[in-house]
Order: sequence, then structure tokens, then C-alpha cells
Amino acid sequence: MTKIKQNELIQLFLEIGQQQYCLMVTASKLAKESQGSWHIFVKNLLQEKGSPAIEKAHQDLASAVAEYNQINKTEVNYSGVQKYLAAKIIRSVVVAPSELAKNWYFVCQTTEIPKPGDFITVQIFQEPLVVVRQVDGKIRSFLNVCPHRQSPVFEGHGCIEADKSVLCPYHGWAFGVSGQCLNAPGANRGEFGDDFDLKNYSLQELEIKVDGEGVFVNLLANSTTDTKIPSVALQQQTPENVGVEIANLLQAVSPGYIEGETASLPDEIRLSLRIGYLAEEIKYLVARIAHRRKISRLEVLESSNLVSAENTGDCATPTLGERELLLESLIRELKQAILTVDRSATLKIREIFHHICHGDVADDLMIEENTDNPETDSIDRELPKEVSTNTSEEKRQALPIWIYGDAELFALEVEKLIAPTWQFVCHMNEIPQPGNFTWLDIIGERAYAIRTANGELFAGKLKDVDDRKSCPNFNLPDYGLEPIDIEIFYGFVFIRLSWSGPRLADIWYQPGLLDPYKLEEMQLIGGPGRYDINIEVDYKLLWENFLEDYHFPMMHKGLTRRFGVSSDCEGINGMIIPMRDPASPKLNPVERKYYDCAKALGRHDWEREKQLQAVAARDRSLPEPLCYSAFCSMASQEQMPMPFSLSVFPEHVQTFSLVPRGPRESCFHVRSYGHLVDPNSPNAEAIRAARLANIQLLWESLHEDIRVNYITQDSVSSRLFDKLGVFSIAELDVAKFQEAIQTKLTVTRHQKKPSQLLGYP
Repeated sequence: MTKIKQNELIQLFLEIGQQQYCLMVTASKLAKESQGSWHIFVKNLLQEKGSPAIEKAHQDLASAVAEYNQINKTEVNYSGVQKYLAAKIIRSVVVAPSELAKNWYFVCQTTEIPKPGDFITVQIFQEPLVVVRQVDGKIRSFLNVCPHRQSPVFEGHGCIEADKSVLCPYHGWAFGVSGQCLNAPGANRGEFGDDFDLKNYSLQELEIKVDGEGVFVNLLANSTTDTKIPSVALQQQTPENVGVEIANLLQAVSPGYIEGETASLPDEIRLSLRIGYLAEEIKYLVARIAHRRKISRLEVLESSNLVSAENTGDCATPTLGERELLLESLIRELKQAILTVDRSATLKIREIFHHICHGDVADDLMIEENTDNPETDSIDRELPKEVSTNTSEEKRQALPIWIYGDAELFALEVEKLIAPTWQFVCHMNEIPQPGNFTWLDIIGERAYAIRTANGELFAGKLKDVDDRKSCPNFNLPDYGLEPIDIEIFYGFVFIRLSWSGPRLADIWYQPGLLDPYKLEEMQLIGGPGRYDINIEVDYKLLWENFLEDYHFPMMHKGLTRRFGVSSDCEGINGMIIPMRDPASPKLNPVERKYYDCAKALGRHDWEREKQLQAVAARDRSLPEPLCYSAFCSMASQEQMPMPFSLSVFPEHVQTFSLVPRGPRESCFHVRSYGHLVDPNSPNAEAIRAARLANIQLLWESLHEDIRVNYITQDSVSSRLFDKLGVFSIAELDVAKFQEAIQTKLTVTRHQKKPSQLLGYP
């Protein structure tokens, strides 16, 4: 595809992204009017008709996808892209609790759940619900949010037998038709503390009324909602249950969705739509701020500290004013999307900023300044309560769910959590010669690692996103870049965007385990061992997944078949997990291949392996590599919450890092390394086969994580969930990670988001 055609195609999707934002604003207004107006909008959106704006957006999208397929000789499914666009609009509509309190909401017909045990999942704006018919025939409704780690519990439409339960797909907590928690794995062994009581972890119940065949829910039990269902609510019943359609849509667009069509689309399309959406969102946000502060849009942009007069193509003196966290966050996300999608550097940030400063702003899209902020709205208007912190290792309460994906908080995370944290880039052997370089895109910045003329390593970041095509410039001091901190640790190259904080050697947990593997001598395993995956999930949510093995038995059946893991393992950092021997008879062909190759490569017997494990437990170091075990190595989370891990296997190592790219945008940055294989060695083929099999198995387990975390991102968007999760001893590193966040960002201790985030350390 030529650069001209690529640029034209990106521009097409950008324009559709702008239309997408305008449709979201319209949807937000209709959502406030009534559930009936909202339902009509959603039906029109899903059916691609009923409004000129909807019809034009879908016509343009169909044309753009067809042209994309023609130019790239691909077969991207239009239906999948259309579902993604619709889901993105629906997810962006958030209705404040104060608005939800005013109405009864239709959730289903009684005929949709006719038998005891029947359930159906429904989405009312940002609130995931499940409606269940009880054993006695009565109907009850619950927030579909697990009180442990906030994954949705029920999926789709089904039936629970009277003596059965539904298992949360994340950690396997069991719930009955009554919403009561029936089992938490490990609780009977005291892993949640002696005072843990299952009765405190039932699903959060909602008030319902049945009128004829219609089931209605009151989302706030203590609200001032009239006890009688208004006649207008009765009229909102439709043959097609829109709440169910939305729940099914959100499931269908989740990556890795098992029982349905996954709306997977190339990042080039997804991020081009996102750029257009963000540009339009920033334009209207800047217009509102300019109106409130009585300054120009240009001055608003330049006061953000992320935009200069050079970026906007204008010459003006930056205006010092109040800090706008949301604007900072959106601009970073815009820059990140441009860096990720536009490899030919045809998109110019200054042109987008010029559009923001000088483009038309339609009055009907201007949200009034006194509109309640759904992120901070509170029914009682009281100061949000602070979460109590239990320092006992036996039981810790989790942070509140509002912190996952909040755009304003992300701006504070950049300076308090992300900029001071070491970020993995590559292995030093990937840039071996003077002039070699690579880069990492993170939070709207491009950070380079460069091998200098004297053989040393230098790190710097772009001063201007639009300079990405001409950087690094080897004729300029510092290559035309702004120098940043760099660290080499066991041959791995890390950078960080701030200059303060501990070195890696000071915070690494049990580094002695790594010594015998001679990691500095390893080389990149290309092909399937090297990949990046972008995912629309908060990086904190994802990293907590990888800090514990409590979820392994439920989510990773293959890992539990291959290794000796269980729900009662204490933490994961530095934990040695032995390969099962004899092997499980249930191994699939790839798992069997890996087991056979690993056994063939063993350099010592099982007795020696046990001795080495004992040495590791006693001395926190290893005198020689393990042959039948694997372990994970990372920094101490309580000192620096660092989303990087090194998984060490007998035949290779895998580096795994989570790159924050926005409030709900992350990248899995995965690389595999191993020692050069002597082609004349009798074990050469077994080593290669073991690596390929293990890399494939790790890829599959990663996608199991992706699916559950993607649907969990939806459930943590609830504004009505009022519980706090609890940790088992197997989630010790998650607790340490959250304690570090609380220390560095004290605002996260509040159970509900405060109306003002600034002023908190």
C-alpha cells in the first residue's frame, strides 16, 4: 500500500471516529431523557438505520472497510467492525447515579426466565445486571460483579440447577441462584484469614417489581424513586430486550470470546477510529474549558504542558492556569494512538491541534458546564470515605474499582507511577553494533535505546511526535532527543521517563536465582517468540492478574496440567513451580511435545532438582539452572509497582511487560530469549521443539487472561458497586502492588472518586 493511499485510508477512518464521538454525545443526551429514548437509539445503532447520522456513519464505515480490504488484500469482516463501533459508543455512555435513582428500569419479560434457576444478563448503561428466577418462582436481580476481584459472574442466558452454582470465570468463586457466595477456593484452609465469612460476599442485590410480564429494577435501593412504576416505564417494554442485546454485544466484542463471533479488527482501523474520536472529544473539551476560563482554545491547549505553540503551528504565549487532568490524559492517548498506528509518519499532530483550535464547535454538542460528572456523582453528596488498610498479611482489602480506567486519575498515574518506573525495551544483544537502535512507545512518548559510536547505550525520547520520521538524527547532539534514564540489568535494557528513584539492582526480588542462566549471553528468539498485543484494558487491572496464581486452576487448565500449581500457592514472585512428573494423561499434543522435549534435555536427575529447590528456598539463589521447574522473577512490588516479569524455563526465558498507553489502553510487550543453539549438538532439535511448543502454550494462556480481563474492565465500570474485594495469601503480590499505589497516590484510598483529584499527593 502506497503512503498516499495509506494516508487517505487513515483519514477516512478518522472522519468516522469523529462521527462516532458525535453519536456518543447524542446517545448521552437520550440516555438522560428516558430508557425508551435510549432503547430506540441503541436499536437504530445496531440496525444501522433510523437516523441520518447513524446511517451516514455506517455507510462511510462500510466503504472504508471495503477499501481497506481492497488495498491490503485482506478480508476484514465489516460486521465485526460495525459491532466494535457500536460497542464503543455504548460503553462511552455513563449515567450518573443521581440520574439512575429517578427511574425504574425494564430488564426483561418474565417469559424470558420461565423456570427456576433460569437467568439472563442485562446491561443498563454502565451497570451489568443478572436477573434470576428463584427455586420458589420469585425473581431477583443482582449486580453482575463478583465481590472478590470484580469479574462478571454470569454470562449470557442459562439455567442453574437447584443444587448447583455458577463459577466466576476469574477465580472460581461459586454463587447460587440466591446470589449467596457458596464457596471461595482456599477459604476452608484459612487463606482469607480466620474472620473471613462467605455471607459478607454475596452478590449485591437490587430491588425489583413485576408488573404483568414485565420485570423492572430500581438500581438504588435507598433512592427516592416512587414505589409505583410510572406508566411511561410500562410502555418501554419491547419484544426485543435491548438490555440483553447490549450485554450480548459487549460479550461478542471481547477478544478471546469463546461462544460467539469475536469482533476482532486490525489496530490500523481501531486506532484510526480512536484518533478521530479523541480529536473530536478534545476539541469540545477545549471549547468548554475556554468558555469557562474566558481564554482562547489555543491558550487552553498550550496550558496543558503537553502542547506547545510549535505543535499548534501558531505563535502565542502559554497561559498558566488551572490544571486540566482530563485534557492531559486525552492528549497523551491521542499521541500514543498516532505513534502506534502511523508507521509512515504521515499523520501530523500539529494539523490535528489546528483543527481543535480552529474547527467549528456545534452548539448542540456542547455539554453544559453544570452537568453532573458521572465519574464523581454521589447521591448523598458526602465526602467519599477512605478505604481502611489492613496491614496484616492474612487479609487485605482491595482498592475500589473506580481507579481502573479513570482518565483523570491516569494523568496523575503518569507522574506518580509510570514516569518513575523502569520500562523494559529490549535485550542489549538486539542492538549490538554502533548506530543500532530500537524504541518503546509509552503514554504518548517514544523512547529510544541507541548503541552509540563508543559502544555504550544511550536513551532519549522524542521532543515532538511529528519528528518521529527524522529521529534519531545521528548528526545532532543527543540524536535530537531529550535524554532519559537507562539501565542494563542481566543484559536487559530498561528506560524510565524520570531521573529519580532506585536502581533495578536495589529493588529486584531474589536476583540470585537468575545468576546461573547467563542471561547476558542470550539472543532474541524471533518469529512467534516476539510480539506486541494492544488491548483496551487498564494496565493495573492486567498486572494484578499476572501477580498471582490464584486464578490458575480456573482460567489456565493447561498450566495446571503441566505444572504443580494450585490456588493455595503463596504469591508468585520468585516462586518455583515444578513440572508434573509423571505427566498428566490429559496433556494435549503440544503439551505432550513440550514435556517430552523437556525430559530429553534434563542435565541432572529429579533428586538433584529437589536439592536445588531447597537451596533456592534457603539461600534465595541457585548454583546451577533448574531442569524440571520454572519460576517468575520481578521487582519487589511494595518498593516500585513495576509491570515487568521474567519467566524462566529450562529451555528459554520470556520477558513480559505491560506498557501503559492510556486510561484503558495497554500493550503486552512480549519477547523470548535463549542461548545460541549449536546445530551440531544432539539436543539441537529438542531445544528448538521445546521452545516452539512452550511459546505456543504461553501465547494461548495469555489469550485466556485477555478474555477475562476484557470483560472485567466492563464490570469495574459499575458506579453502583459498593463492596471492597479481599485478598487470599495467594494474592500477596497484588496486595503489595495496591499498597504501593495507595502510598504513591493517596486519592486511591477513597471508596468513591472525589470530585477533585488535584491536591492529593
